[in-house]
Amino acid sequence: MKTEAGRAVAGTTVSAALGLGAVVVFTAVRDTSILRPLIALAAPRGWPSDLVLVSLVPLVAVLAAVFLTRWWPWLLVAGVVLSLPTALVHLVPDLGGHPSLTIIALAGPPVVLLAVLAAAQELLRRGARIAGLVLIGLTVGTQLFAASLAGASWLMLATGGLVWHLVLTALSVAGAVLAVVTRGSRAQDPEWPEPRPLPARFAAAAILAVLLPMAVGAVDVLKVSEILELPVASIGRHAEVVVAIGGLIVLVGGVVACAIAGSRAFFAAATSASVQVGTMAPLLLAVYSVAFQPVLSWLAAAVGVAAGCLVGASRWRVQFAVGGAAMSALVLFIVDLGTGGVPEKLIDHDAVIPGALLLALLCATVVSVVVTTGPRLAEDGVVVPVLGPLASVLVFGGAGAMAAVGIRDQNAPSTRLEPVHHLGYSAGLLLLAAALVAGIAAVDHLRTRSEPEAVSV
Repeated sequence: MKTEAGRAVAGTTVSAALGLGAVVVFTAVRDTSILRPLIALAAPRGWPSDLVLVSLVPLVAVLAAVFLTRWWPWLLVAGVVLSLPTALVHLVPDLGGHPSLTIIALAGPPVVLLAVLAAAQELLRRGARIAGLVLIGLTVGTQLFAASLAGASWLMLATGGLVWHLVLTALSVAGAVLAVVTRGSRAQDPEWPEPRPLPARFAAAAILAVLLPMAVGAVDVLKVSEILELPVASIGRHAEVVVAIGGLIVLVGGVVACAIAGSRAFFAAATSASVQVGTMAPLLLAVYSVAFQPVLSWLAAAVGVAAGCLVGASRWRVQFAVGGAAMSALVLFIVDLGTGGVPEKLIDHDAVIPGALLLALLCATVVSVVVTTGPRLAEDGVVVPVLGPLASVLVFGGAGAMAAVGIRDQNAPSTRLEPVHHLGYSAGLLLLAAALVAGIAAVDHLRTRSEPEAVSV
């Protein structure tokens, strides 16, 4: 029996971890922004007249994955298969010429992420605490590693990058196959947990979170001009206003969805989202600083993700998460002060070592903070909806609302590095994440102490 149990835990962990290779490849090939909320982005932004049904495929796939987590091995297979067109586009260029394949491919990474979260939840409920927490950390860590592979937006994909993509694609396919093959081991394990139905309030919250990003499509320059009673030309010169208003609408809706799910889900999703939104700008600075040192870049990201998983799986994960978030915030204040408010000096002066250290620190911080939310959610069996749609929609809305942070000189050209000019706000969000982790841990500790006292009385 112990052998079968060990095979079930090992097969689940390895297969889910390998399946995340599809997420790495998709993020690196599509050149998406760092820590992009892939689940929220499954909702269509527009409705092409000839591709209306195709545009609904990612949305339907995500909704189905939220409610079919008991069959997560097959979800992993579906997600990997849907991701293949993007992974193989450099070998078969014709794949990139089909709009339908491009749209459908958006469903691949979100389904893979939800399948891996479902596997992590089963491991945590089974008692394989370390394996479950590591998988939760890898769901966000793989996106950070993918950013280090993609590098700066102006760099062309190198031959070595193609090899990486092929290797990771092959590993993801192997992981999907292994997940299906090891179903027998899980079925023969008497201690393997039975699937739980998703509570009604979490189902409603997840549906609302998945549908909310479509509201952004209804916000345009004309509507904003009418609401603010400002000339269209004035709004057009500040496009970030439209983005910020759309993000704010989604963020408010996401908060409502989290409130429907309950206080524990609300604070867990808020913690995960705040650390991700807070590290977007400094991660952009760190990745660009080491963009011309690809080996150092992915090595720093890999070390940071591994460190985050290691400390997150330890008994001191709360202390490490709070300390890492606070230290990262202080480092951002120092970088901003040391560069005279022009952090891109790290890029201009080829400061690769500070950039690599910053990248590793931020990766470790994000992973360790997200991992702290896992055990509490696993007890309720709601890891998938909370760290999936709910956290993703908060990241989506928060990132959009952050477009309004800071005032740029009207005559200054807009660049992709504009967010790094406001590292103080990023540091503030990291301190918020640290406070949330510490506060939740304190409440849980007091609750745990009060229960034995109540029983003794």
